[in-house]
Amino acid sequence: MRIRRSLAALATAATLMGTLIGGSAGASAEPVGADRAALTYYVSLGDSLASGFQPDVQRDTDQSYTDKLFAQLKKTDANLRHIKLGCTGETTATMIKRGPCSYQDSAGRTVSQLDKAVDFLKVNGAQVKFLTLNIGGNDLGVCFQAGAIDVNCSLQALKTVDTNVGRITSAINAASSTQTHLAGANSFNPFLVTFLAGAQGKVTALQSAGGQQAFNEIVAKHYKANHFTLVDFAAAYSSFAFTPDVDVAGLGKVPTNVARLCQFTFVCGALQDIHPNPAGHQVFADTARPAL
Repeated sequence: MRIRRSLAALATAATLMGTLIGGSAGASAEPVGADRAALTYYVSLGDSLASGFQPDVQRDTDQSYTDKLFAQLKKTDANLRHIKLGCTGETTATMIKRGPCSYQDSAGRTVSQLDKAVDFLKVNGAQVKFLTLNIGGNDLGVCFQAGAIDVNCSLQALKTVDTNVGRITSAINAASSTQTHLAGANSFNPFLVTFLAGAQGKVTALQSAGGQQAFNEIVAKHYKANHFTLVDFAAAYSSFAFTPDVDVAGLGKVPTNVARLCQFTFVCGALQDIHPNPAGHQVFADTARPAL
C-alpha cells in the first residue's frame, strides 16, 4: 500500500533530511576583469532546498526555489548573476565549520559555506543585491527516527540551532553592504506525513508541529536581530493548518497541511521522499520574492 511504503520510508527520515535541506559546492562562475564591475549578484545559501536536490534524479538540479527566484529577479536586472552556494546535507554546524561541501575563497583557501559567503560579500560589496538563507532543517531532522520523535534530541538540536543561526546571520549581516537585501526562510514540516499512520501517527504529527514551531521562532528571532526579512515557508505549505480537511485522491479527507505536503513534495508518492517537487519549489520562490 502506498501509504505504508511512505511511512516505512520515514524510518530513514534523518538520511532524507540530510539530502533534503542543501546543494552543490560549486557556485556560478565568478567573472573577472572589467566586466565584473557591471555585474550584480544574488547569493543563495542553505541546504538541499537551496541546491535543488531532486530524488527522481538523485542529484542537485536547477529546480530549486533559489533557481526559480533568480529567474524572477533577473527579469528586472539583466546583469544579475546567481552565486549558488547551497549544499545538500548541510547543518548549521557544517555551514560554519565545513562539512559535505567545500568552497574556495578569494585567496584560494578551502573554506566553509559561511566563510565563502562572507568573503564574497566583502569582496563584492553593494554589487550583491540579494541574499537568501535557509538552514537548520537537518539539525532537527536527525531527531525523527522510525516514525517517532526523540524529544531530548529535539531539545538539544534547538539549542544548537539557536547558537549557530545566531552566529551565521550575524556574520552575514556584518559582512554585507547596506544595499544588500537579506532574506531568511523558516521551515515547513515534512513529518506531518505520519498523520496517515493511524492514531499514533496523528499524535506524532502533532508533536512534530510543536518542534517545528519552536524551530521557526528561533530562526525568526535571529533574522530580525540581523536585518533579514523573514520568508515564511511554513505558511506557504500551510504547515500548521490541521483544519479544515481536504479531499486528496487515494487518501480521502486529510488535514490541509497534510494535503499540501503531499501536493508539494515527493513523500506521498512512489518515491516516498520529503524533498519538495518543482511545484513546491515554485511556491517557495513566489513566497521569497516579496521579501527581496
